[in-house]
Amino acid sequence: MKKKRREKQQYWSQLAILKFKKYIRRKKKKHQIRTGWLKYVDDIRRKCIQNNVEFIKPYYGQQRYIKSLPPKPEHSSTIQYLCSKQNSFGKFKAAKKEDGYFEIPEIFSLTEDYHKSYAFLKRLLNVLYNQTATKITFDYSKCKRIDVDASVCMDILLREFIHYYKSCRARGHHVRVDEIIPINYSEPHIRKILFSIGAYSTVSGISINFPDIIPYRLSIADSTHPHASAIREVDITNMVDYVLASMNKMNKTLTPEAEDNLFKVIGEVLINAEEHSTGRMRYSIGYFQDSTENGEHVGIFNLVILNFGQTIYEKFSDPSCPNQVVVQQMKDLSKDYTNKNLFRKAEFEEETLWTLYSLQEGVTSKADWKRGNGSIRFIESFFELKGDQEKDNLSHLLLVSGNTRVTFDGTYRTKEVVKGKGQKKYKMMTFNTTGEIKEKPDKNYVIFADTYFPGTIISARICIKENDTEIPDNEQH
Repeated sequence: MKKKRREKQQYWSQLAILKFKKYIRRKKKKHQIRTGWLKYVDDIRRKCIQNNVEFIKPYYGQQRYIKSLPPKPEHSSTIQYLCSKQNSFGKFKAAKKEDGYFEIPEIFSLTEDYHKSYAFLKRLLNVLYNQTATKITFDYSKCKRIDVDASVCMDILLREFIHYYKSCRARGHHVRVDEIIPINYSEPHIRKILFSIGAYSTVSGISINFPDIIPYRLSIADSTHPHASAIREVDITNMVDYVLASMNKMNKTLTPEAEDNLFKVIGEVLINAEEHSTGRMRYSIGYFQDSTENGEHVGIFNLVILNFGQTIYEKFSDPSCPNQVVVQQMKDLSKDYTNKNLFRKAEFEEETLWTLYSLQEGVTSKADWKRGNGSIRFIESFFELKGDQEKDNLSHLLLVSGNTRVTFDGTYRTKEVVKGKGQKKYKMMTFNTTGEIKEKPDKNYVIFADTYFPGTIISARICIKENDTEIPDNEQH
């Protein structure tokens, strides 16, 4: 009987000791939480993981006053806009699990085989934004061609996110993406892009000068900068110098009139890219490569100008659009197309028509706009760099805005029309045989695509041959 009583007393004593220890642990933990000690230890553990350093838990009481981490930095305005649009680069669903392995498409281009390229950019945006992979690998083993338009979109994403990751780490915040590396890029055509105007040059600042390449490296302009107009003038000069250097490589020169016209046209396009867009940033990039094919000296001129923000159609359809006169003209044109039953779902929609109409000379979203619209003249001037006006398999100029794709390759030319009481002449490009904007354009050149570009991009690829005819003066522009 005494033995059982003693065992019972021991049991309750041990239970009381355990309860007391739990009470002490809870009290200690509450005190550590109140003083910020646990957060301090967690911050040290996170930094040790980031720097691959062994974590040794500090002794409590070593530091009594703990400062919290500064707030996490915000994404750039470009990334914020791209992520706010669910259909940026198309309606491709993000995978729940990611391995971070990206195989560059065989033809990485927004001009040809663009569906795969858009899907690639969409997936890259999702992985970088959600940080669903610790290591991102770009495999170039199957890539046979990289166009500047797709390359620069990829580089802008990498540039913006890497800057964001560095800012986060500088403030002590954890970033899950540890490494971004390219592999299998030994082919000459891949290396020339990567190290002249591609990711190595744009993101890492590592560039190589190739004898057959004239690079026009990524130029970024912020429309909110206090000296935006002065920066634009510098960009115009640099772009014209790039054009002149490319022409000089082919032993060609521009007349003073043609050079002056080029300054004006490029200036108007860059101004349009800044002032007619809701996005802050304007990007331009290009490169020229010369080669010899079948004993003939041939050069390929590339230039891309783009911005992210409202598309052309979204700009004009916005109730706050300043130029309601042009908007009403577009609405009347849409009504005419509807009566004629010319609209086709997912083939030629109102967005396509309004985008095409916006390219015509004299059409702008700005109120009281004094300058002529530069889109048509830009197309003409750059396509005339090739000398002869005959169509070839390489030269084209592509404009993409939202779901609309407009391609110019020389098949259709501009046409002068007389409008208004003053009988003023305007240049029109309607992409049909009648030359009338009220007639439906050729579906091979003006289309509504299922992929969506969150802004506007102009991509020029011109084949220049040394033995072509001289460049026209363009005095009529």
